[in-house]
Amino acid sequence: MKLAFKNKYSFGFTEKEVDITLNLGTLEAVCKSLGIEFYQISETVKKNNFDFTVELLYQGYITACKDKFQKPKYNTVHANIWNEQMSKSAQSEFVEKMTLLFGEITKMTKTSKKKVIQKPIQK
Repeated sequence: MKLAFKNKYSFGFTEKEVDITLNLGTLEAVCKSLGIEFYQISETVKKNNFDFTVELLYQGYITACKDKFQKPKYNTVHANIWNEQMSKSAQSEFVEKMTLLFGEITKMTKTSKKKVIQKPIQK
């Protein structure tokens, strides 16, 4: 994703390519960081959407760094800037990644259970 960074030498922002990986482990890290339980995610998104999005961006970045075995360069201050100055294309890419992740989670929770048919006991 192309995310915004403050320009050091002048006013304004520049964009750099930053890898973001969203998976179940990322959501667990977000929950741990925010001090909430996994089932409270939807409530937290409704109440503190900004905080949740910033933490999701940062933890997604950390997950991508772990996947590549790289040391993270950026911190949560950068994640605040990413969230505030995100371009339309980056927003649509981020929403797509979130939709895929939450779609996979709902698939896992809505699996059909097999019904057990009991045969009558014959005497």
